[in-house]
Amino acid sequence: MSPSSDRPGSVSRRGFLEGGAAALLSGLALPAASVAAPAASTAAAAAAGASPAADLPSGLPEWNGTMRLFAVNAEEPHATLMPYAGLAGALAGDRTRSPYRLDLDGPWRFRHVSRPDQRDPDFYRDDVDDRSWDTIPVPSNWQLHGYDFPIYTNITYPWWGANGENENAQPPFAPTRFNPVGHYRRTFRLPAGWSGRRTFLHFEGVKSAFYVWVNARLVGYREDSYDASEFDVTGYLKPGINRVAVEVYRFCDGDWLEDQDMIRLSGIFRSVYLFSTPTVHLRDFRLDTPLRDDYTHADLAVTAAVRAYGEPAHGTYTVETQLYDDAHHPVWREPLRQRIDVGSAPAGQDVTTEAAKAVRAPRLWSAEQPNLYTAVLVLRDPSGHAIETLSARVGFREFAIVDGLMRINGQPVKLHGTNRHEIHPARGAALTRDDMVADIRLMKRMNINAHRTSHYPNNPSWYELADAYGLYVLDETNLETHGIRDRYPDSNPEWTDAVVDRARRMVHRDKNHPCVVIWSLGNEAGGGSNFVAMHDWIRGYDTTRVIHYEGDNRPEVSDIRSRMYERPSTVEQRAHDTTDTRPYIMIEYAHSMGNSTGNLKEYWDIVRAYPILQGGFIWDFVDQALRWPTPPRKLLTETGPEALTAELTPAAEFDRGTGLTGGAVFEADDALDLTGSLTLEAWVTPSSVGGHQPIVARGDHQYSLKQTDANLEFFIYSGGWISVTAALPDDWTAREHHVAGVFDDAANTLTLYLDGQATSRTTDRAPDSTTAQIALGTDAENPDRVFSGTIRAGRVYARALSAADLGSDGRDADDPAVRLWFDTATARYAQQQPDERSFLAYGGDWGDNPNDGNFCANGILTADRRLGGKAVEVKHVYQYVTAAGGPDPGSVTITNEHLFTNVNTYDGRWELVSDGAVVQRGRLTRRQMDVPPRSSRTIAVPLRRPSRTAPGQEFFLRLSFTTRTRTPWAAPGFEVAREQLPVDLGSPSVTAAPARGAPPVTVHETAEAITVTGRDFTVVVSPTTGLLTSYVVRGTRLVTSGPAPNFWRAPTDNDRGNGQPSRNGTWRYAGADRTVTGITVDAGSATAAVIRVDGTLPTTVPSSYSTTYTIFGNAEIKVDTTMHPGSPTLPYIPEVGTLLFLPRELDAIEFYGRGPEENYWDRHTGSDVGRYTSTVARQWTEYIRPQENGNRTDVRWIALTDRHGTGLLATGEPLIEVNASHFTPEDLSVGARHSYQLTPRADVVLRLNHRQMGVGGDDSWGAQTHDEYKLFADRDYQYTYRLRPLTRRDDPAALARRRTALG
Repeated sequence: MSPSSDRPGSVSRRGFLEGGAAALLSGLALPAASVAAPAASTAAAAAAGASPAADLPSGLPEWNGTMRLFAVNAEEPHATLMPYAGLAGALAGDRTRSPYRLDLDGPWRFRHVSRPDQRDPDFYRDDVDDRSWDTIPVPSNWQLHGYDFPIYTNITYPWWGANGENENAQPPFAPTRFNPVGHYRRTFRLPAGWSGRRTFLHFEGVKSAFYVWVNARLVGYREDSYDASEFDVTGYLKPGINRVAVEVYRFCDGDWLEDQDMIRLSGIFRSVYLFSTPTVHLRDFRLDTPLRDDYTHADLAVTAAVRAYGEPAHGTYTVETQLYDDAHHPVWREPLRQRIDVGSAPAGQDVTTEAAKAVRAPRLWSAEQPNLYTAVLVLRDPSGHAIETLSARVGFREFAIVDGLMRINGQPVKLHGTNRHEIHPARGAALTRDDMVADIRLMKRMNINAHRTSHYPNNPSWYELADAYGLYVLDETNLETHGIRDRYPDSNPEWTDAVVDRARRMVHRDKNHPCVVIWSLGNEAGGGSNFVAMHDWIRGYDTTRVIHYEGDNRPEVSDIRSRMYERPSTVEQRAHDTTDTRPYIMIEYAHSMGNSTGNLKEYWDIVRAYPILQGGFIWDFVDQALRWPTPPRKLLTETGPEALTAELTPAAEFDRGTGLTGGAVFEADDALDLTGSLTLEAWVTPSSVGGHQPIVARGDHQYSLKQTDANLEFFIYSGGWISVTAALPDDWTAREHHVAGVFDDAANTLTLYLDGQATSRTTDRAPDSTTAQIALGTDAENPDRVFSGTIRAGRVYARALSAADLGSDGRDADDPAVRLWFDTATARYAQQQPDERSFLAYGGDWGDNPNDGNFCANGILTADRRLGGKAVEVKHVYQYVTAAGGPDPGSVTITNEHLFTNVNTYDGRWELVSDGAVVQRGRLTRRQMDVPPRSSRTIAVPLRRPSRTAPGQEFFLRLSFTTRTRTPWAAPGFEVAREQLPVDLGSPSVTAAPARGAPPVTVHETAEAITVTGRDFTVVVSPTTGLLTSYVVRGTRLVTSGPAPNFWRAPTDNDRGNGQPSRNGTWRYAGADRTVTGITVDAGSATAAVIRVDGTLPTTVPSSYSTTYTIFGNAEIKVDTTMHPGSPTLPYIPEVGTLLFLPRELDAIEFYGRGPEENYWDRHTGSDVGRYTSTVARQWTEYIRPQENGNRTDVRWIALTDRHGTGLLATGEPLIEVNASHFTPEDLSVGARHSYQLTPRADVVLRLNHRQMGVGGDDSWGAQTHDEYKLFADRDYQYTYRLRPLTRRDDPAALARRRTALG
């Protein structure tokens, strides 16, 4: 322990929290280094703590109102380090196992209040009895332990609107109405061996601001959630038991700089520990590795900062650095020695020394070959005794822009990257090391070589793992002001200190990691001179890395160009831009929200074609979501003529006394598709002002009564929004209001009523037709929009009510114009508890309002790290070894995109596959595999041509490249790359056999049914619907109903984001509402019957279709379908296909097509054609919000069978797309937020399609699927497939090639 004279004086609680820095400074007498002057605009130096006291607003605490005050009595930043007991510990490098570290992770006493003025100002005192307090684990986010609630917003600050109880704080002030405060307390025993040393209290991450006390004495304050905070607590400690208390604020003024698109959580979410150093301490060090002699040799340059604490030190100290290889052998015969006169600077200030030593032929570091050394630094006192031992991993590498390209060790790099938020469904932002290992292993296995720490410095352990596993890291400053980026930080001098400090702290912490190759100044924070200041500080300190910032692409800010979410064609234009020849990266691209990540191959075809395009970072790695207890399903039935039922959103509530709180989306009903006069009416008690708050709405493209910002709005949509508004009264919140919107088609008026006061306008337009569902308290097209308050009653009329009508109390649901009648007193309400005990929750599920719904779920992987079709595609597109077929069978060109790895590092195998079965196989020789980095080689695979091939027999050559030895991320034999190449071995075409050899059929026609009967089978077609109503073979029913024309898919997140459900809604019910206009039967052949069904589709311009069933005597049915769009001006078609219902027993699936994971027209290059087995249930791909899923493309045939092997075989001619599920597209289109809200059908729903449009993925808020993957209405669509029975004895592959024809 240090002498008592080293302890600071006491500080009053009031002075520290309420008096600002003036009171604080007078009480603490902080050393000058803790309170730095503002940084100059050129950022020659960053503020380490706070501004001068005179600059602080009077009466404000540190967490509120002063951007230039962000730290008090905190230590200067430094590299991640830990003193070790000696060489063995330093070489092991496990910072958690040092005897000079005392972990404070674990249970802490915890108390929580919802606003600062409710906190206990004396909670930190020693005499406080905390035995009745709750306990909470540290690290953790307190929202995952039952305190307040998560908030998910993208751009909107989380304290705006109802979330912040309408305070709507503006910069630089923090919210005070809703700003929860967490009080943490725990005790610890100070190790006896730490006496006479310095002790530091280190927080790796606290969201978002905190004060800390030790033994009831105030130590300091810190903001900046994702950078380390450290305090010298030596003078506060005593021998034996000590107590630490921490007060954490959910929001502070520093949070204006932390508006990242993420689930907003709070608390001490990273590790907390004490560490002990000698009184003369190697406080910081920097390791640089300049390469020379054409990258064959290097130097290790060491910059060491030594500081004496307490009493001044005298004499010459020495820093010795020895470099060790991966076997822990010293590299140098003698260490590098740097002598330091510590007494040349006052106590408490650094003395810095720089020196370098040559390293001959080091093994270089790259993401491919992450070779690491260990530097051990020993501080010796003047007598030569080792008083401190530190270490760091060293990777010898150069990352620089050379000849216009970013290069690693001289080679031009392509960043196969991903963005990643630190999030885990069970632990929030409090990731464990095991969580991080799992993520980095997944990245490596998916051929990802680069990671952007979006949008803040990550856990320190992540960088250690990235060093060891091999990732290029773009390290991002904890800076985003998305919601105010047009104003702040911009060039505002009051914000300069804070933004430069954040960059400075990141750089100092992570400077020694070879994985960090690019510094990022932040994300979506606008531009201005503050970013020049950040750039200049970093460049003045570190010249060895690239600096990036997308928000201000000027060369004085960013060394490279980047943009977000540009289409491939625009990215290609960047390559041709001669006005700016800096390297270009896609800092965010391929927005992977829901069923997405289409056309990834198109991006990379372009990236590979142009050297200056150096890759990009997919948005993003995993869905952001939290595992939450499943609430009951809440079902509300209105008492209008249709008695429509709505499912309430998870956070919504129904109270018989007060009404509906939250959103309720009702089932679809054509009676509400009102395109003439209408009235919307409600009785509401609002609780907040601001944003979009629907009251009664049929989507956003027909009609709506809603609160918009500070107005009440009523609109109809007719090619655009036609609205009338009224300002909200001062007493809008906390009392009931009667509101109504009336559209009078005859009078051409639009009238809004607010408590009987009318506001009108004229219009000659009427609402467009739409398929959106009616909703109360939300908008079916924008479910993240939620009314804040309660709705006691809501009504929809198909006529224009007068003012007198609206004022009458005598109305009831018997009015023939009533279309919806919700009244709290009469509505029926029921709850059903789902079987699922938990679900993955997203914005709005916690009652957060405003929120941005599931816009947080953009991962290549699901929140619980399940791989699906998106991950398969990413792995394939990102692979570094590719193969292309040549002109002859077996001729293959292998291309190696690695920079430092020969293909012969891997094992190579080939297989010749026929109809899904391997018929030949072999290994590629070392010579064939000898493909040096950045080169290609053409080889001949020794295929043997079969002596005979069957008609239609199909062959593929499959090449596989696997790891030869164990790696940290994969076992031997793990496949890193594969390619499937079609091989033409001269198979004859399939020739259909004439039906004359088949058994005879008979046809019986009635008004109700057309029945075709043959040997052991019966087919029944309905003349009314044109569908099969029965297909029974040998007593087994194969089809219950179908095939019905279908032109709709359940909207994906991308579809919703670009408006497809309303824009293309004419196709939603086109198949279901078809009209059969004619049916003909041709029974002229004794062995076949031909039934043709013609019909019209009720699209906005009527379309037509025909289906022809040719039913052969062998029970085979050939289905020919044609669809003729009514006009080229009709919107493109989501899906062209048919829908069949099969008995639930036909649950086993085998198919020959692309798989095994789901795949789509624009996302299938990673899915090989093969023969796969599964079940109907396992075809489902879980997305956080139910949507289109489970498709398979290029399917030759699919068999669905029961447990006896009997069932149905469907065969494409030549190819079809298939989807087997227990849900129809309509089932997934009605607004369920989560899968637990779905009720699966008993039947199997089989979709046999010509094609479904692609999923897209350039972005999820406007970008449409690329035109080449759309089904336009300017052409006819014709396709054919066959249905036939299947028994256990049948081989579906052989059976699929047998076709029957008339004749």
